[in-house]
Amino acid sequence: MNQNQYRPDIDGLRAIAVLSVLLHHLNASFLPGGFVGVDIFFVISGYLITSHIYKEISDGTFSLKQFYKRRINRIAPALVTVVVASLVVGAVVLSPEDLVRLTKSSVYAMLGLSNIFFWREYGDYFAGNAGEAPLLHTWSLGVEEQFYVVWPLLILILIKLNRRWYIVGAFAILTIGAIVVSQIAIGIFALASYYLIPSRFFELMIGGLLALVIVYKRPSSRFYSGLSFISGFLLIGGSLFFLNKSSAFPGINALWPCLGAALLIWAGSIRHPHYLSRLLTSHPMVFIGLISYSLYLWHWPLIAYLNYMNIAIVPIIGVSVAFFSILLAWLSWKFVEIPMRRTGATLFFSQVFFWRFAIPVVALLSIGVTTFYTKGFPKRFDPRVAELEKVLESKPDILRSGCHVPSAMYDTPPNVKCRLGMVKPELDGILIGDSFANHFTGMVDVMSKAEGISLMDYTMDGCPPILMYDTGAAPSYAERCRKRNEATYANISANRFSRVILAGSWPQGPKAGEQLMSSIDVVLKSGAALTIILNNESIEGANSCPIRRIMYGSAKSCEGLRKGPPAYFKEIITRYPTIHIIDPNQVICNSNKCSPMIGNVLLYRDSSHLNDVGSRLIGQSLLNIGVTL
Repeated sequence: MNQNQYRPDIDGLRAIAVLSVLLHHLNASFLPGGFVGVDIFFVISGYLITSHIYKEISDGTFSLKQFYKRRINRIAPALVTVVVASLVVGAVVLSPEDLVRLTKSSVYAMLGLSNIFFWREYGDYFAGNAGEAPLLHTWSLGVEEQFYVVWPLLILILIKLNRRWYIVGAFAILTIGAIVVSQIAIGIFALASYYLIPSRFFELMIGGLLALVIVYKRPSSRFYSGLSFISGFLLIGGSLFFLNKSSAFPGINALWPCLGAALLIWAGSIRHPHYLSRLLTSHPMVFIGLISYSLYLWHWPLIAYLNYMNIAIVPIIGVSVAFFSILLAWLSWKFVEIPMRRTGATLFFSQVFFWRFAIPVVALLSIGVTTFYTKGFPKRFDPRVAELEKVLESKPDILRSGCHVPSAMYDTPPNVKCRLGMVKPELDGILIGDSFANHFTGMVDVMSKAEGISLMDYTMDGCPPILMYDTGAAPSYAERCRKRNEATYANISANRFSRVILAGSWPQGPKAGEQLMSSIDVVLKSGAALTIILNNESIEGANSCPIRRIMYGSAKSCEGLRKGPPAYFKEIITRYPTIHIIDPNQVICNSNKCSPMIGNVLLYRDSSHLNDVGSRLIGQSLLNIGVTL
């Protein structure tokens, strides 16, 4: 079998990859691990790219210009089509700030940097607001395009080893090293690791290593081919059903679907593959595989806009999305992908680069600059929309950067310059806790100023101020939280503060309550006066619902139900009569309903966290009803 002979089974594998992603995005409960379809794509891409590069280098015909010309012809036309369509819809549907965000992401997508953009913009790929970003899925293209910059050069260097198995061995060592890097990275920078190339590199490298192995070693019989097929399907199937958004990823968990994909490709490389290969080479699977790139591009904007307009993806909507995604993908493949690849093959590199990459980037950049400076064309909607969105930009974590830190900076010492309340030489106390404590800094600042108190804020993401509490996150993250709390409470025990304020997203469960009471004992033993701030109620769509009610003239209620604090607070109140407990829900909620607004002011910046303007208004509202620190 020629190394570059068409492989219908690979198109069938592409179909598995793209259908997995589609079903996962329609309803994650169908395939909890459906996101691994992207990892399967990475292995396929690494395999095919390396096969072509290696053959051309061996034949003495390889050219970086020709390589990048093919990549532009393959990726850019369909991507530009989807980006433009998304912008057209966004100009009608999106709020001013969201339109600005979309135009930014379109430029990053064309430059192959959208993985970096979405990591910085949303952090968590599975965050609720990320599900409304029409071009979120282009992060994977960013990973691939960054891989294309490095990989050909690496092959050119290693090919100089000039011995077959030396080359394979070198690539194997590099691949193992990349797996180790990924596994370490998810324990240190979990959110960044999902998006960025260093922790994803090994997935494409597995495909590249496989391409070199197949040059020298294919299955020796149909028995081994069949065994490889079965093993590959089991690894992929297990990943689809047993992994989920809470799984540490990529790292070792990403290795299993990647190995599954590699086994299926290797199994199909035999001259007469096992009859199980028909599962991949059937006409429907090959068809979906052929349009898989366009299907991947088109399906997500449809889903994202439905999410944005709060249209539930019930079964009939899901079937419709799948149908129109496949239809648009076929049209895109038939009238954009194929013609552009055919005509692109006859053009010079400079022509392809200029007309199919540079011109679209400049055009999108012009649109982005215009949208940015007009602030998203706010006159499309009621002026109140822009006013509310402006409030969303008052983000406590950014305003208090350095005083509030990510968990990677857990050992950052307290900074006396991080002050809340009255400006005076002496420090009265400290506010500690997680991102909820951080979003209460505006509220505490207002209330402490009214009482002439000066406080230091010392907060960290994902770390409630509870000694020995296990956050349930990755071991390294949980360990950082434990160390942070140990150091903080040791500081409190040294009698350095007359006041201590604890705030956080208080976890449920009696064990957490017992640990919190042990923490309270430490504070009271130090002689400090203690205040505990209960977390505000979460409200689905708290940051977006009020704005979209105005945009679309909707009568939908934006209120949420009041759930109350964890049950152990009843015991805390009884056991510790001297501590002061502040409940911000006194002004957020009325009876059993909680509102994301007080008057005309938006309180939240997502479904749970407050913005700084809202936090300060809550502080003033509490003072107005006689609540103090």
